[in-house]
Amino acid sequence: MRLWLIPVLVVLAACGAQPAAMPTADPFATSTPLPLIEDEEPVYAPDFTLASLSGERVSLSDYAGGWVLLNFWQTTCAPCVEEMPVFQQLHDERDDLTVLAVNIREQEPQIRPFLAEHRLTFPVLLSDDTVALSYTVMALPQTVVIDPNGEIQYRQFGAVKLESFEVRLNGLMQGV
Repeated sequence: MRLWLIPVLVVLAACGAQPAAMPTADPFATSTPLPLIEDEEPVYAPDFTLASLSGERVSLSDYAGGWVLLNFWQTTCAPCVEEMPVFQQLHDERDDLTVLAVNIREQEPQIRPFLAEHRLTFPVLLSDDTVALSYTVMALPQTVVIDPNGEIQYRQFGAVKLESFEVRLNGLMQGV
């Protein structure tokens, strides 16, 4: 045992500190809504401007006044790949929602073949870690739902499943 560790253990024991319990379930496997309490200030989505695959500059503020779904992803992330058909279906079937896929750290030559192979047509934006950090993305995939006022209403870590996600989305959009 390292000698410097002994005083640390003694102080922790004197304070009655207990070792943290290891989580029994994967925290990324469930839907986790943001803990919004009615008396708290709203949590607004940080604005950003990123390049799309076509080279145009896209800002989140371009979509102010409408519902926006941001999905942070990579082509090499298996859960990201698994949920892509969900976002394509939402993009195809819902006029009341804008789907924006924010790709993290990958370049156009890697992304374009992936989109073609999976027949994905929703907008893909290119990003380094900056936007992901502003949204506190710690693992991929992560999905964020933003309301027309720019408030973050929902955040999910891990892949979304169409049926349960649509129920959640419909509830949010109806104010439930």
